[in-house]
Amino acid sequence: MPYLHVHTNVVVESQSSFLACCSSTVAAALGKPESYVMVELSDHKAMLFAGSDAPLAFVELKSLGLTTDQTSAVSAMISSMISEQLEIERDRIYIEFEAPERAMFGWKGGTF
Repeated sequence: MPYLHVHTNVVVESQSSFLACCSSTVAAALGKPESYVMVELSDHKAMLFAGSDAPLAFVELKSLGLTTDQTSAVSAMISSMISEQLEIERDRIYIEFEAPERAMFGWKGGTF
């Protein structure tokens, strides 16, 4: 059930292509089937980082079973993809990781 939400001040011209790239990157980074990955994009937002409105991104990644041992490698993969796709410097990308308890995430009318 990985869920990735990218918030950025960049205008993403090809949203469907970007979302597809995000989806495949998350699946590969986590070793989970892409059929479970959900991605959301909030682009062209009024955002500042370090007092500047230069291109930036705030990324939220929620995934069942995500461990702190994984976050460094996952951060590198997601940051590289976003940097390349949106032309954002890696030092202007924050990623927030969350690993909800299985019983706290619903699907198909039940929980995991």
